[in-house]
Amino acid sequence: MGRHHYADRTYTSFDPEALRDVVHQSRIEHRLLGAGDLEIRVRNRTGPRFSVAAGDYGCAVYAQGVLHPGALTISLAPMRRGEVFLNGRPLPPHALQVYAEGASIDYVTTHAACWHTVTVTREHLQAHAVGRLGRELALPGAGCAQFEPDPALTRQVLEQIETGYRLACEPGADPETLLSCDLALLDALTEALAHAPSTPEPRGARTRRRIMEVVESVARQGAQSAEIDAAALSRLCAASERLVEHAMRQGVGMPPKRWLTMARFNRVYVELANPCNTRSVTDTALHWGFNHLGRFASNYRAVFGESPSDTVARVRGEPRPRLTARVAATATATAA
Repeated sequence: MGRHHYADRTYTSFDPEALRDVVHQSRIEHRLLGAGDLEIRVRNRTGPRFSVAAGDYGCAVYAQGVLHPGALTISLAPMRRGEVFLNGRPLPPHALQVYAEGASIDYVTTHAACWHTVTVTREHLQAHAVGRLGRELALPGAGCAQFEPDPALTRQVLEQIETGYRLACEPGADPETLLSCDLALLDALTEALAHAPSTPEPRGARTRRRIMEVVESVARQGAQSAEIDAAALSRLCAASERLVEHAMRQGVGMPPKRWLTMARFNRVYVELANPCNTRSVTDTALHWGFNHLGRFASNYRAVFGESPSDTVARVRGEPRPRLTARVAATATATAA
């Protein structure tokens, strides 16, 4: 009958490397986008038929990467205090997004938010749909499609996901009970997707994504992005300054200049958190375009929950007045 694995991890300091595998068989890069409660919880449940993952982000986060190359990924973000955007598109709380095999994902939450994903092979989901409905589901062959079922159907999906977590974390969880829960989750997913045709992209979505891609390419330049002004960014995007501003606010919930600034803050953090780094905090900040060091240190603490020197000390294992790095992990495994 196969094995069921469950893991529950909580991070109280930012660890982008540990967060790369938050979704089964995927590689996701994370960046922080603003101040907030720096606590990230990730749960993963893997069974013989599919995998389920959930994240609870206490702060604004950008996650970008490539999903499972051999399976569909179905995602939803039902609970949030801010806005959630997936692939440059605002996500209603009851919506489901279905990603084809190996599709890319761009996830943005402007504040605290929870998300869930189910990773399942196309063949398995379609076989289940045929058995339940007598027909296959209309699923994307590439990229991503968004479905907006009745909120009650989405709640059924969430209830089955949470039931699976509760069962999996119990000592000596019964494999047959877990299998029944898996089948109930597939039933709920099938009903939700069958009764909600995919919704078309909103007007201007392609232009918005193109502008977002240009801005993100500028963000990857690091320090050079600190020098770019609205007029130069407009030329690079081949769009008016107003359109660039509007596209970013509609696609990621913040203006382009703030997006670029947060990208540089994350570059600094990654460098300071690297145990092989030999550059001083001051040199690192200046290298990434932060010339006002007092303001830089204050904003850095607001975003990452610790000062730049605290980051360096934590990575080097030096004594610190308070503990900000904690990873709690539990795992259970049951074999049939």
